[in-house]
Amino acid sequence: MPASPPIFDHAYLDESSRLRQIESNRREYGSRYDLLSFAGPEQLAAARAERTELLQWLEQRTRIGYSGTKVDCNGLSPGCRCCGDGGWSCLFINGLCNGHCFYCPTAQDDDGPPVTNGLAFTSPEDYAAYVAALGFRGVSISGGEPLMTPDLTLAYLSAVRRRCGEDIHLWLYTNGTLLTADLCSRLRDAGLDEIRFDVGAVRYNLKKLRLAVGCIPTVTVEIPAVPDDEELLKLKMVEMAEAGVNHLNLHQMRLTPYNFGPLTERGYTFIHGEKVTLLESELCALRMVRFGLEQGISVPVNYCSFPYKRRFQQAASRRRAALTVCAPGEVVTESGYLRTLSTTGVRYHEAALLENPSYSYPFEKIVLETGRALYMERRPLTTELELSDTERAALESGKPPEKIARFERIETGLAEYF
Repeated sequence: MPASPPIFDHAYLDESSRLRQIESNRREYGSRYDLLSFAGPEQLAAARAERTELLQWLEQRTRIGYSGTKVDCNGLSPGCRCCGDGGWSCLFINGLCNGHCFYCPTAQDDDGPPVTNGLAFTSPEDYAAYVAALGFRGVSISGGEPLMTPDLTLAYLSAVRRRCGEDIHLWLYTNGTLLTADLCSRLRDAGLDEIRFDVGAVRYNLKKLRLAVGCIPTVTVEIPAVPDDEELLKLKMVEMAEAGVNHLNLHQMRLTPYNFGPLTERGYTFIHGEKVTLLESELCALRMVRFGLEQGISVPVNYCSFPYKRRFQQAASRRRAALTVCAPGEVVTESGYLRTLSTTGVRYHEAALLENPSYSYPFEKIVLETGRALYMERRPLTTELELSDTERAALESGKPPEKIARFERIETGLAEYF
């Protein structure tokens, strides 16, 4: 697990970076942007102070990981460890859901084929071959709601298990409403190692979750940190421990065009960043991590921040692609880019796995064992950037100069509050 820096509270942005993010957020929401309630100076100052106090307390008692973006890393589920290590493929088995969660970031009315990273897989065997070819160590089945198409879900789970054996970790996300004892057994027999319940979809009712305890090896609750439900969640954490839940994952809520109405109606406070997120959600999550530790609750709580998802998951995707086309003398950076050094400077490329090549850039054809072809394309990101002797020495010592830092290193810390 990447070590956290000594100061992990947040990364500081210069004024131009803040303005770029604000403008990006404004473009995403258009005229609706002016309806958003962003935190003012006093609220931001109070929130910064509270977060700093929480993180200082947690730093003494937990493991802060992934460049300061994830808390607590002492009790991560097997799937979370696989995600953090960059060896995870998430297959969206469908785009349909029977839940009506106000916080859901996407529409749930897509009846298209199973898809991952923009690649559609209509055949379970093709997907299993893809997983093997790219060397994934974990696969999750998500949606939509995977149990709305149980036979399809079981077919893909079984195909991956047959092709990849026992070394791969398989998990599934569900709201649990359609789970039965029989279906739970079928999922186990198909090779499912871990099941994750969004109990927020059923007002934290654990009835269906209890069907999985003792049947599926790892039972995890994965929900957004909803500020309105903080006191209820404290009670439910005790109930989860009693029910046999192994892990609790709390996500930072974020605003999207799809959930814009429900979130703004609740009067939340929004903050800028690479995307618009909820101020109250992050503070709620950190308080819940602390509460679990203070009360000695046996279910470990993991706060999965938006910066973690944005930075580490995207870097992992780039890195997997880059490793397949890395030429002699090239280096795949921590951020997942291909670095080529010359006597005078450095240039960077990005690798992208595609259904069809664009023919704009060099590419390599990858033929899966099922005969399906995919294409790995090398896209230039920079022209040659000149490096002085001092800058080259800094790069080689692991401290890249500012002008190339984003290609070399994953940004540290939680998002700045502004």
